[in-house]
Amino acid sequence: MHAAARNSRYSATVRWAHWLTVLAVAAAYLLVELGDDDEHGGTAGSAMQGHYLAGLVVLGLLLVRVIGMAIGPRPPIVPAPGHLSVLVARVTHLALYLFLLAQPIIGILSVNYAGETVTLPWSGTALPALVHADPGAREFVEELHESLGEIFYWVIGLHVVAALWHHFVKGDNTLRRML
Repeated sequence: MHAAARNSRYSATVRWAHWLTVLAVAAAYLLVELGDDDEHGGTAGSAMQGHYLAGLVVLGLLLVRVIGMAIGPRPPIVPAPGHLSVLVARVTHLALYLFLLAQPIIGILSVNYAGETVTLPWSGTALPALVHADPGAREFVEELHESLGEIFYWVIGLHVVAALWHHFVKGDNTLRRML
């Protein structure tokens, strides 16, 4: 690969972590819907275990992304966006990263407050509980997890629309930096 092409995109690690995060978030949303559906009988528990795993993968990939962004070069957007666009992008990315951090942790807390542990699927290994059982706290944290999950749809949508707008309307390389 030419140096110019390499310098115009994020590192392979950051790009892979980004797109695997997309898949893990999509899986988490799909699996929680399957887990909530009582009509699936025995698959609901398996779906929720998959939901837990997807959340843990999101958390792990976030760590990879943050480290990759910290140590790797950030390719410039060409042509350079205006100050307002930069500000909106930073706020949106901060919101995305906060959601990617908070949602899995809040999900773990919800399970722990129910008096259960998050078990890694197919291994039987349980993560240590972060908190003790507390039905009142569980109800609050569960509602928070669900509400943030619904808000996250909008933040994800804003991110996708902005990427497409930059690519098709502005004609800059914002999206190509992550491809």
